[in-house]
Amino acid sequence: MKPLFSEADPANEVLVRLGEVSASVQHLLRDFGDEKIAARDNRAAMHRRLDEQARELSELKAELTLSRRAVEDMARTQSDTVLPAVGEWRDMKTTGLRIVGVLAIGGVSVGATLAWFSDQAVSLLRHWLRIG
Repeated sequence: MKPLFSEADPANEVLVRLGEVSASVQHLLRDFGDEKIAARDNRAAMHRRLDEQARELSELKAELTLSRRAVEDMARTQSDTVLPAVGEWRDMKTTGLRIVGVLAIGGVSVGATLAWFSDQAVSLLRHWLRIG
């Protein structure tokens, strides 16, 4: 078999080679164009994700600010209403313990007095009855 362009002149062969090179360049351009489109789509997806993350972060910051305000309001409410009531209960407990102490000391005193009186009563009764 004979080569396809063996009898052709060199100018024709150059044109054929230029056509092959042109087709290869067009193929490369098409490949690079596809890669550019894919890269653009990837960048767009990345920017969408970044925008979504930024939006979620701003929502989280807003929610955190509201939560912080709620906690501060609760702390203020506690210091305004609950702590005075706790202080009053503490005072009532202290007063109750003082009363219990006074009653205990009074009970011991009454008990000692009754013991002394009972000894005196026994002595008085023996004296009246002229026992011993």
